[in-house]
Amino acid sequence: MLILKTLLFIAALAAVALLALHQFAAQAKDYLFYKRNGWDFSIDSGADKIDQRIMPYDLGLTNGQRFYLFRPLYILMLIWFMGMMIAMGF
Repeated sequence: MLILKTLLFIAALAAVALLALHQFAAQAKDYLFYKRNGWDFSIDSGADKIDQRIMPYDLGLTNGQRFYLFRPLYILMLIWFMGMMIAMGF
């Protein structure tokens, strides 16, 4: 039973870590895209295409809001959640 619990914990932790890594990579891609285009947020970078498939509804955020507010807070939330998983898991 302990082996199954450990495997499930590791799988859940890996899934959250991979989601955080994906969001960090999307943020880096957005940063490079908008830096190249003179910080013009009227152009869509297309980095949120995967996010639209994950989320069942559109949040209605502009590109600037997604870049400066949503994604950094989402990454911090995932890191905090992973920390809580580790703290409560052991």
